[in-house]
Amino acid sequence: MPLVLEPSWVGRRVSVRRTANVTSEGRQLYSDVVGDLVDLTPQTAVVASHGALVVIPIANVAIARLVPPSTADELALEEIGARGWQAAETEALGGWLLRANGGFTIRANSVHAVRQPRLPLDEAIDYARAWYAARDLPLRINLPTEGRRLLDAALGERGFEPSPDNHVMVARLDQLHGDALDTTVSGAPDEDWFARYRDGQGADPVSRALLLRHDRLGFATIRRDGAVVAIGRGVIDDGWLGVAAVEVAPQLRRQGLARAVMAALWQWGASQGAERSYLHVASTNPGAVALYASQGYWIHHDYRTRTELTPSAATDC
Repeated sequence: MPLVLEPSWVGRRVSVRRTANVTSEGRQLYSDVVGDLVDLTPQTAVVASHGALVVIPIANVAIARLVPPSTADELALEEIGARGWQAAETEALGGWLLRANGGFTIRANSVHAVRQPRLPLDEAIDYARAWYAARDLPLRINLPTEGRRLLDAALGERGFEPSPDNHVMVARLDQLHGDALDTTVSGAPDEDWFARYRDGQGADPVSRALLLRHDRLGFATIRRDGAVVAIGRGVIDDGWLGVAAVEVAPQLRRQGLARAVMAALWQWGASQGAERSYLHVASTNPGAVALYASQGYWIHHDYRTRTELTPSAATDC
């Protein structure tokens, strides 16, 4: 029988059609199982479906396929991700969320456009432009590329410049394994943690406030000879662990410290009741994408930022 389930699918949502009974007329019946593939051996596949584990003999699998995230899945995860990186100032414009954070990070200084604004598009753009101008910021609109493809096209027609795509990568925590080494995770970072973040940018009050603006936080730290050499930040919303700010001292990179930080955050997240993890990574950073993929993350969807062609006032994404 040809292989219809791939090892790379473990941790992802699948639909499996399996043989069931044979009618008295000799006709083969089938049943479908939809859920997360959590284990696969040459003999069996295990699918987590509706809160139960379904064990399916491989010999009974007629056909299987990956189930891609729906538009609703993408938009829901976008909203969870926005809660994990909260700007100092926000205003709802229907389904748009206007965000400003003193220019620190593009995500925190852009419109989060996951649903429809309460105004016609051109009026919404005018309102958002004035809102950002009052804060000396350019108008940027952040949107999932597939879930809001019509808006993306409309902004392109209006001359908004696209950024390179960013990946939102996800994984089930029970599929992620690693050695946390001597990483510690605490609810509040110390000054050395902030000093490691973005070469000291964490010491700035604006960035510090953004990093601390959440009620379920975990800050991972690795020290060597008393110095902080690797860090990471985790947040939890609706059973999701969001991972960000994973950084390693340049002279100690490629020694497994980033993997240890990630493993420590997974363990912390699981202890806090999280079941899944997400992170954001630039598509232009293939090394980081490969690292996360090797750990078990996969690309859930992409997003980009459309910027009105005015002088930039924000830094990094």
